[in-house]
Amino acid sequence: MHATELRLIQLARQIGGVAQQAALAYEQAQAGLQLGRLFTLESVATTEGTRQALDIVDRLTELHQAHQQMFAKFVPAMMQQISEAIAALPAEKVHEYEQGLIPSLNTTLAGQAEFYANRDRWIAAVREMFAIVDRNRDVISFDDGQILFHDDDVIDRYEAAQQVINDIHEYEVAHMQEKAARAMAASAYLAALENGAAQ
Repeated sequence: MHATELRLIQLARQIGGVAQQAALAYEQAQAGLQLGRLFTLESVATTEGTRQALDIVDRLTELHQAHQQMFAKFVPAMMQQISEAIAALPAEKVHEYEQGLIPSLNTTLAGQAEFYANRDRWIAAVREMFAIVDRNRDVISFDDGQILFHDDDVIDRYEAAQQVINDIHEYEVAHMQEKAARAMAASAYLAALENGAAQ
């Protein structure tokens, strides 16, 4: 086996590992923000409650942007190394890795990019939800633990923002298992390649 193959597989493992670590670190930091507090009556009932909720959204935005920037710096450098390693392989091996390894890595990276894009949309929708409440307190009241709207346009815009939030949440929950399965499959694929390359 060509020595470059082992280096290539190690690079691919590193990308997958960093993607998983980044996702775990993001989840842990996000859990610390207690995002559930954004969707309580207290968060919309008063301007102070809304301000506190928006502080949480600001902290989530900072976390989100920091992770995006880290990933954006890491990925091009690693993909450049992988491209160089593939170019150093014997010609008969180049096609094999371009057809197997590269699509697998691209799927991992596309999944991470999709997560970031969905989180951008989620944050924007949460901000919109609070902005609608804050700008329209004169047509909103609270009764028996419920928010009541006295303007159809306002409630339509509020519910549209909530729908985006709910849709993204449902999508993320539905794809969480699929994402974990893909990560396991990619890891098994790389392990098989590594075993073959080491022989």
